Amino acid sequence: MPRIVIELTNRCNLSCQHCFSGRHGGNTDLPLAILDHVLAEAGLLGFDFIAFTGGDPTVYRHFADALARTSQAGFQFGMVTNGQNFKMVYPVLLEHRDHLNVVTFSVDGATESSHDKLRGKNSFRRVMQAASICMFKDIPFSINMVVTRNNQHEVAELAELAAHLGSRGVRFGHLMHSPITTADGQDLSSEERKRVEAEIADLQRNSAIAIAMGPGYFTDSLFPCAPLQMQEVNVDCHGNLTKCCHLSGHGSPKTQRDVIGNLAEITFGEAYRRLVAENDVFRETKMRHHASGQFDETDYFPCWYCSRYYSKLDWLRSTEPNVWQLALR
Repeated sequence: MPRIVIELTNRCNLSCQHCFSGRHGGNTDLPLAILDHVLAEAGLLGFDFIAFTGGDPTVYRHFADALARTSQAGFQFGMVTNGQNFKMVYPVLLEHRDHLNVVTFSVDGATESSHDKLRGKNSFRRVMQAASICMFKDIPFSINMVVTRNNQHEVAELAELAAHLGSRGVRFGHLMHSPITTADGQDLSSEERKRVEAEIADLQRNSAIAIAMGPGYFTDSLFPCAPLQMQEVNVDCHGNLTKCCHLSGHGSPKTQRDVIGNLAEITFGEAYRRLVAENDVFRETKMRHHASGQFDETDYFPCWYCSRYYSKLDWLRSTEPNVWQLALR
């Protein structure tokens, strides 16, 4: 399903230890005029699904308006949330149940202690309450878990918890590198990542619910993810159309080559055409790099490759030596 990921706000009601520095905890809300702009044009380019993110989308000042406009425009939608405000906002979601595809809760541990260590005291209890509301109100939901050194041992336990709660499934993803997570020792090495991926692959074969791995996993495929296949585009809270939600807000403000254009200045159609051209250049460059035999092992992690390509990891050169820093040389 071709989708547009829209960051409604960079404001958030949590301060998670594994979040990008400077990405969240901001004070910017997407202007409703930009959302209208996207909804008016995106269908003509084949998009039929809107995925709302943040910050946390439930703290967006125009949250109810955004859902109403999206439903009225005929789009299906979903959202990713930490679940902290869900008790307050679910009645609004029920008003648009026919267009709501799924609510995805961020749960970063199968136990209260591991989740709260990353996301703050009592956050686990509130997200479990949100999942219970979904069960009682027949709201479809799924769970995302970012795998870190803190919770890597709870992958199977989280899948069991998700099945018990009635979740549609679980998607696991690797932690994107940032100065905070690297300094805190939360990054897994490439070998540790592959070990966790093997455990997740085993869960995919044996779990009672759907188990998926986010696009940053080790793979021989050069273009495995929806953004590189033009099946997903991202709009940040400033109104910028960017290459990928994983790159958006990543790295220093000086490394924003992934920003294609601002939708207050150009049409969505023009921004999309520029993104297609940028994607073509990226694909040709990566194919040449691979054909030249210069790929090292870390290049087979697609998000790592993109982060390097767009100069999001230059800060890593000045950290303590580790396997990822050595891969930059």
